[in-house]
Amino acid sequence: MEKLFKNIEFEILNQGEKTDYNKMEYDSRKIDENDIFVALEGFSIDGHNFIETAINNGCKMVIVSKKVEILDEKVTYIKVNNLRKRLGIIASNFYDWPQKKLKIIGITGTNGKTTTTYLIEEILGKVARFGTIEYKIGDEIIAAPNTTPESLDVVKMCKKAIEKNIEYLIMEVSSHSLELGRVDMLEFDVAIFTNLTQDHLDFHGDMENYFLAKEKLFSKLKEKSNAIINIDDEFGKRLYNKYSNGISYSNINGDIVGKITNYTNHNMILEIDYIKKSSFETKLMGKFNLYNIMAAFGAGIALGFSEDVLVEKLSNAKRVPGRFETISENQNFMVVVDYAHTEDGLLNILSALEEIKKSKIITIFGAGGDRDKTKRAKMAKAAAKFSDFVIITSDNPRTENPVEILNGVEQGMKDIDYKNYEVIENRELAIKKGIEIAMKNDIVLIAGKGHEDYQIIGKEKIHFDDREIARKFLKEKK
Repeated sequence: MEKLFKNIEFEILNQGEKTDYNKMEYDSRKIDENDIFVALEGFSIDGHNFIETAINNGCKMVIVSKKVEILDEKVTYIKVNNLRKRLGIIASNFYDWPQKKLKIIGITGTNGKTTTTYLIEEILGKVARFGTIEYKIGDEIIAAPNTTPESLDVVKMCKKAIEKNIEYLIMEVSSHSLELGRVDMLEFDVAIFTNLTQDHLDFHGDMENYFLAKEKLFSKLKEKSNAIINIDDEFGKRLYNKYSNGISYSNINGDIVGKITNYTNHNMILEIDYIKKSSFETKLMGKFNLYNIMAAFGAGIALGFSEDVLVEKLSNAKRVPGRFETISENQNFMVVVDYAHTEDGLLNILSALEEIKKSKIITIFGAGGDRDKTKRAKMAKAAAKFSDFVIITSDNPRTENPVEILNGVEQGMKDIDYKNYEVIENRELAIKKGIEIAMKNDIVLIAGKGHEDYQIIGKEKIHFDDREIARKFLKEKK
């Protein structure tokens, strides 16, 4: 008991039978004999409602955040205030702090986190990687319900990484996870700030709170000199004022300066200037990927890699699923699927396409429901800036009325008197229309969902993959 709750205030509600506990779970369905059940209060589900199930499955300790009825005197009940925030420490105490044996690289920012994690993996080789697309421990792939796992899951996966002789953990660190305490039990060897643009204001309220949540990552650095910061971003400049002994990166003037020197048909050529200038070709396209590459380069420098090794590794980097992913069925126009789901994300991908386009750009996008409503019109204006024709459609409407979401997006078109658009609520039909009207040398951008293979309508998650749908209609068009 003393070990489990070391440095944690707790109250014993019931002292049950003493036992050796096997593992810790917050999902009652995963409880086995002699386990510990953590009754987490979520945004939609309260774990306290599943205590009886956990006890029936064999748990011998229940950790709660409020007073509850004692259902079995043989089970120990412990109350911990603000349990979600303290769970990481409790789990670390239980599993003997496996994360301390790993070198941990954390990436935060609105855009670019996922690609940057993949690029750093390219440098490091066998790693654990946690992020939006998946959780990976060596060769093992685990589905990712959240960008940053729940703290208990982080600790358990760190333990598994150590058992597999893995040295590095690379993780996307979301603003939600920093605010909710999911990474409170971690210290970071490297921290990267990519950028900050409007997103998640439904949770944070305003941009200042959003930034302050992101900034928390850097207070958890072991060495402040291992802060890697994009100073072309206004919030990045502000962060760099506090961590000026870190490594800045920029397209103009920083410790690392990157420039795009040329585009080929399928690649771009970069110049990275750190201690010396290095030029190389990459399959990753667009200025936003230049920034992702500089971020990964900075992480490599902080971890002690030579510039020559970094250039070699990064020049071989593969494209990331759902990020500037091209879909080909031998058609005579380009189809690109991208995760861009913010104003800045759309501007990034569309400005990159603008640089390589030979004819028209047709953009298909929508906005998610139950999320920040103020970004919808801004996304429309971003889409209109570089698109010759726009199709507004559903993304993940969730519990909102899809028509109201579409109206919010369409308002952005009306504000700027943009006429070249159509509203098609059904996402599959919207993709069909975009592919039907595409002509030789056009580019069709399908934005917003990227790697996701589902759509959330109401509270139901149904299978839906933009890439599959695009292939289906490309084959039909032949």
